[in-house]
This record gives sequence, C-alpha cells and structure tokens, in this order.
Amino acid sequence: MLNRQKFLVSVLVLTTAPLAGCVTFEDNTARDVMPLGQTSFSQYVEETTRWIDTHRRYVTDNRQEELSHQVPFEIKPTRPNGKGVLMIHGFTDSPYNFVDIANSLADEGYLVRAVVLPGHGTKPEDMQPVTIDDWDRLIDEQTRILRDDVSEVYLAGFSTGANLAVHEAYENKAVDGLILISPALSVRTSLVHFVPFVSHFIDWLRTPEEAGGGNNAFRYRTAPMQALDTFKDSMDSAMGRLQSSPYEKPVVVFMAQNDSIVDTQELLPLMQKQFTSARSRFVWYGDTLPEGTIASDKRLTVLTDYLPKYRIRSFSHLGLVYSPDNPYFGMNGSERFCLRGQEDHLRELCHQRRNLWYGSWNENRDGHPYARLTFNPYFNGQIDLIVNTFKK
Repeated sequence: MLNRQKFLVSVLVLTTAPLAGCVTFEDNTARDVMPLGQTSFSQYVEETTRWIDTHRRYVTDNRQEELSHQVPFEIKPTRPNGKGVLMIHGFTDSPYNFVDIANSLADEGYLVRAVVLPGHGTKPEDMQPVTIDDWDRLIDEQTRILRDDVSEVYLAGFSTGANLAVHEAYENKAVDGLILISPALSVRTSLVHFVPFVSHFIDWLRTPEEAGGGNNAFRYRTAPMQALDTFKDSMDSAMGRLQSSPYEKPVVVFMAQNDSIVDTQELLPLMQKQFTSARSRFVWYGDTLPEGTIASDKRLTVLTDYLPKYRIRSFSHLGLVYSPDNPYFGMNGSERFCLRGQEDHLRELCHQRRNLWYGSWNENRDGHPYARLTFNPYFNGQIDLIVNTFKK
C-alpha cells in the first residue's frame, strides 16, 4: 500500500514541481527557520540576507550574484505615486520571479518590495520545519509595514504567492487590491489530497542529492513532503476564502489556458463570480474559454497563446512573469528547459536551439523541438493593464 501511495505522490510532485506551494511554533529560532518579527523592511532585508547567506548551499562561483536572486529587495520610485506593492514569489522559487514586474511598476511610481518565503533561498532541507503560519505571518507583517509607508497597498502573488496574497486580502482590510499571476488555488491533479497522509511516511520523493544538490541559482529542484503539505495548506486556505464570500476590491488576474499545473478552467469562472469589483480585470492567454465563463464580461480580455512570430505554441505557468528582455528567462536568455516527453532527436535540437519553439510543459504538437516558455510577449501590455486598473 505504501509503495502505491509513494507512486501516486511521485506523479503529483512531477506534475507540480515547477510550481510554482503541523505543529505551530512561536519561536522560529528554535526550529532554525529564517527570523520573522521585524519592525521595518530594512531590518527584514538585513536579517534575512544574513540568514540566507549563512545557510545557503551555493551552486555557482559568483556568490554575490547568486545571493542577489534569493534575497528580498526594494525598489523606490523616482516619482512616487503614494502606492506600494508587496510581491510574493512561488513555491520553490525566489524573489527573482518579480524582478521585471517590480522594475516596471517602480517606473510607474510604485514603491515595490519583494519578500522571500521562509524555507526558500538556501537549500530544500530548510523547508522541512516551515508551516503555513510562517508564510502567513511574513505576509501579514510586511503588508502592515508597507501600509505605514504608502497610502495604498497592493499584493502581487505568483502561483503559491497568489494563494498567500488572497488569504491576506480577505483577512486584512488594509489591502487595497490584488495582482494574481498563475494563481495556484486549484491544481490539475487530485493527487495533491494524498500529500498530508503520505508526508507521515515519506520525507522525500527525490532527495537533494538525487536532485543534483537540490537547488540552482534561481530555485529549488526538489522539495520535502512537508513543504508540499504546506503548499496544500496555502491552496486550501485561499480557495476556502474565495468560495465562501465575494471579494469587492479590484483584482487583476493573469492565467494561461494551457497551464500544466493550475486548473485555470475551474478558476476563471469562479473568480469572475467572486471578484465582484467593476474595476477587476481577467486576462486569459488562450483560444478557448472554460465552460461557465461569462464571455460577455467586459472585464475579461482574451489573448491568443499561439504566436508563430515568436515560435510560441502555448503559454506556460512560469512564462507570465518575465519580460522577453530578461537576461536569463527572456527570448535570448541563458536558461532553457527542454520539454520532457518529446522524442530524443527533438530534445537534441532543443538543446542546440535549432528551430526551437516554446510552450507549456505538456506541449508536443506539430513536430517542433520545444522548450518551456519562460517569457511573456504581452509583458508590456500586462504592466499597462495593472497600472490602469489601480488608477482612480
């Protein structure tokens, strides 16, 4: 029976590993978890950076550059508009998720801050003692600190970070609106429900050693079962709040039809119903709307995800956050993820970057070699929509 359960959850982890997401302890230091409880963002950055530098398993020779991808950051606008955005990265990811969006919003006058979730930034083993309470506490503390420095506070979350943003928005009336990118309130596999049970028996499905050290310069390659359980807690918390009552402040949502992780077909109709503000906006990257979608909703924008000009066949979970100009994940970036499941000769062409096309993790059409799409060709329009939504 245990082998059967291990197989099922192995499938879950293989499905959700690109995500983007218990006993509660008051004293984080007793569990060797990154410190919380700071009274200013500068104190938070200083203490968190020191903690990450001390605990990180470095994987490149350029330690300072690698560290810069992992630590919280702030960008102060040259022409402040009185508004601020707190940015929350995804499961096993890093604050670098938001580097392009952060710079773009700062150019528009926003004070931008990005946090790092406890357990991230160092090595996958450090996720084991972390609970959902730690993540929620961090977001609540930094939301309240940001609120002291600006007149309006918005939360931006990618994947699991979107779950945490939704939780905080329902709990904290000081939040003025949300930016949700590939929100992971519902995933495509029901196997996620096995995680709490299996985590009592299995610590790892793929140990850090099996995962080549467990991390790269930007994110983790694996996660312990306890961390998957914490992700599920974030999903259940956000979905429970969304289903139980409407949210009346403006929300901007970006989702891809072919997201291989998030059940966007379930979420779009639900969010149309529960995010009730006339100022809310829903952007659907795809050509077919889910059943139950209100196609006549003037808040909805549908953009094709088939763009032969850019050799894009479909949009991915990760691809919504990065600019085409990003040096690592952009059109000419150094990071490439050749898709699983394609024939060997196509994978070889992908690694050689010959006739390369882009798509979601599950893309396998037209006989092209495919890499995962890691940038958004609509990036500038996405920024414009965010800015225009929150103008008064």
